[in-house]
Amino acid sequence: MQALRKEHLYKVLVIGDLGVGKTSIIRRYVHQTFSSNYRATIGVDFALKVLNWDSETVRLQLWDIAGQERFGNMTRVYYREAMGAFIVFDVTRPTTFEAVIKWKEDLDSKVMLRWLHSHILW
Repeated sequence: MQALRKEHLYKVLVIGDLGVGKTSIIRRYVHQTFSSNYRATIGVDFALKVLNWDSETVRLQLWDIAGQERFGNMTRVYYREAMGAFIVFDVTRPTTFEAVIKWKEDLDSKVMLRWLHSHILW
């Protein structure tokens, strides 16, 4: 008899300025592929990564929010029910690092994220 798998679904935002590599990071993580051809995300896109541990399944919905969306009204809808967020920047473009604070402020003003505390074992 097969044991029932416990399932978890988490919505995780991937945000940052236009052209910083959000889509590339998601594609690499979910599909193990990389394309050097740049195509801007329009609005929002998402990918699903399924992870299995013992008797549990974790489904990560990775929401790829277009870089220009911080200035739009739709981010509140996109951010709803998010359990976490990655703010991405391009190390070769200092202005994208400076924009991290603005993205964090936008995120804080529109969604309440739960803080995850963890121990690092050496």
